[in-house]
Amino acid sequence: MVPEQPHPYQPTPFSNPSASIGPGSPPSKGGMDESNNPIGAVDIGDLLSEPEVPVPYIVPGYLARGSLSLLAGPPKLGKSTLAYDWVVAVATGGPCFGGQVDHAKVLVLALEEHRRDVTARLRQYSEKDLAGSIKIVTGLLPFHDVMNRALASYIAQENIGLVVVDTMPTWWQLQDENDAAEVIRKGYPLLNLVRASNAAWLCIAHSRKSGGEHGQEIRGSSALVGLVDIAISMKRTEAGGRRRVLDAMSRYTETPPQLFIELTEQGYRALGDSQAISIEGKADQVWRALSDTAQTAEELSKTTGLSKQDISRALQHLGPRVIHEGSGRKGDPYRYGRNSICPSPPSKGGSVDESNLEGPSNA
Repeated sequence: MVPEQPHPYQPTPFSNPSASIGPGSPPSKGGMDESNNPIGAVDIGDLLSEPEVPVPYIVPGYLARGSLSLLAGPPKLGKSTLAYDWVVAVATGGPCFGGQVDHAKVLVLALEEHRRDVTARLRQYSEKDLAGSIKIVTGLLPFHDVMNRALASYIAQENIGLVVVDTMPTWWQLQDENDAAEVIRKGYPLLNLVRASNAAWLCIAHSRKSGGEHGQEIRGSSALVGLVDIAISMKRTEAGGRRRVLDAMSRYTETPPQLFIELTEQGYRALGDSQAISIEGKADQVWRALSDTAQTAEELSKTTGLSKQDISRALQHLGPRVIHEGSGRKGDPYRYGRNSICPSPPSKGGSVDESNLEGPSNA
């Protein structure tokens, strides 16, 4: 009779049961020091003794090395446009959303677009030197272990810092995207690849027609949101136009839960959160109500319908664009007017007021 073989993950029994167990105990005596334990466990004391390492972001708050980010939204909303903005910023080391990105080479798996369309998209950035910094794969790229190994090898060989998958459903081709077991079965090998590559990964997906909040709007099983490190939902704002809002769920505190962005000729620019949007919109209302004839806060309140507190905050936000007269005493209240020598008003310089945007855009 063939003797029963031990389970491949079963640890070797201790030859000396009385030996101490822990860091520094000699393996030859049956101890388990942290360098040769069968499951790679690390003592918490060793972890806490290591210096604290900041999250290695490529794009601050959204894309980090060794992390998987998901960008989801309805078709034709501008997901790829935003993704390529990030691609070019990383490839050139340029600014993005008002901050500086980490300069690195980029690999784009453009699995849904024709080669000519990818080329046309990147021609929009013709003033930048992109040669050698962006690698493109078009057409179907099978998702299986052999290809993953080849992909990992290429990423290491080319020292790729950012990988973009457009789109994730096209790549991994699930039989049932609502099946949590299938998502986990294919997702964890992908997550292992992401971790091992030390590149930031951005996968683009679609959202449900029915919409939703807190990740529920992302199409497919909720296991997908649990799998990724940063889940970003791109949505339209109530005013439409070229503005979008990014709602994010993240493992990292640096990721803004909400960010309003607007598409300009230079790409997407960050506008801030809902509070910033609110104050800038009110500042624009006040600016339009101002004239060369100075007015009191009460008069501005009647004209705009804003409270005196909102008028005060808006005037502070407008800063040097506003001049004031009067002493602020009884009988001589402060009066406010436009400063003609200051820069253009917000509405002429890219206002974030929801009421003065262009019509719907499929950018």
